[in-house]
Amino acid sequence: MNQTKQDRIAQCLERARLLGPLIAEHAAESERNSQLARPVVDAFHEAGLFRVMLPATMGGAELTMTELLQLTEEIARFDGATGWNFAIASGGPVIAAFTSRAAFENIFADPRALIAGSFSPMGNFTVACEGGFRFSGKSTYSSGSAQATWLTASAIEFVDGAPQLVNGIPRIRAGIMPIGKARILDTWTVSGLRGTGSNDVEFNDVFVPTEYTFDFPNPVSTWQKGPAAKIPLMVQLGGSLAAVSLGIARHAIGALKEIAASKVPLGTMASLRDRPLAQLQLGEAEGTRRAARAYLYSNTDEIWHQGERGEPFDPDALVSARLASVTAAKLAARAVDLVYDAAGITSLNTTQPIERCWRDVHAVTQHVTLNTARYEVAGRVLFGLPPGSPLI
Repeated sequence: MNQTKQDRIAQCLERARLLGPLIAEHAAESERNSQLARPVVDAFHEAGLFRVMLPATMGGAELTMTELLQLTEEIARFDGATGWNFAIASGGPVIAAFTSRAAFENIFADPRALIAGSFSPMGNFTVACEGGFRFSGKSTYSSGSAQATWLTASAIEFVDGAPQLVNGIPRIRAGIMPIGKARILDTWTVSGLRGTGSNDVEFNDVFVPTEYTFDFPNPVSTWQKGPAAKIPLMVQLGGSLAAVSLGIARHAIGALKEIAASKVPLGTMASLRDRPLAQLQLGEAEGTRRAARAYLYSNTDEIWHQGERGEPFDPDALVSARLASVTAAKLAARAVDLVYDAAGITSLNTTQPIERCWRDVHAVTQHVTLNTARYEVAGRVLFGLPPGSPLI
């Protein structure tokens, strides 16, 4: 009997919950080694969780964007870095859908296929050649590169040593190449989301067949059908990253509840949970988290329905999508800040989860799709001005 869509997301969520103890057990190891622990990677492969966005005919779950948010949030509540790695890895099929169908099927014929990389073209260049393009440069902040089998990167197209311009804007091409043809650099020395292993990956004169490349930042799939074919790539990728911050906030709030039951702050006779200030901060943190979640989920539902209707995404629609993901991440960070303050000096203890939650959630808000600069672009569009950036 065929699984219904509801069965598939329920099964994915249950698999994630069952992996929760393993994720928590290896979170410190992932952070210490600056990459996702191998037992966690293997467990995700065995559970099929990295392939949830693949078609059912290829063993995937064909999740909607909102369902992917649910799954990402569930994983991130056990560990933010693991949630981030999942968000990136599960998005591989979303990116590869803009290559040819043959390329897509070849990439994911390997049951352990994973795509890492980034779309920043700065300092990168590509030159057309017979049958494809030759790429040189670096894919920066490539989360999950240690376990990836493929690398995505974008670069400015050059002809005769000069960048190609379209209406004064450099033409950018993205490509997907075997990561074995590139070199992972040890560059991920950070405070938050250490376990994501977001190192830079260098590639030099790597040949990428045309069918493994696509225009960027507004690619069009030549074969994909359904709502995802109508939704811009960067809109599809933004929400799941914001969902990581929601999971981190849930983790922090749960940790505060556990600590507050037994902690008696210095200079008092009452437990932390009996203090009015802590009660106020917990209430505000939970309300803030719920507001963030409601905004992100309702907006993502609307994005999906817009894709189902085949409606174009004008700048106002793009701003609406970006505001939801950025604001959700900012509000989730605010919720964790409240928890951090309420827990007092316990929040500094590296053996307690609140300390890592605080670092991780603020790392999330620094991503280019979620940082404060996106508000400026949104404000320009809301004022009726050009966005002033290729990334709304």
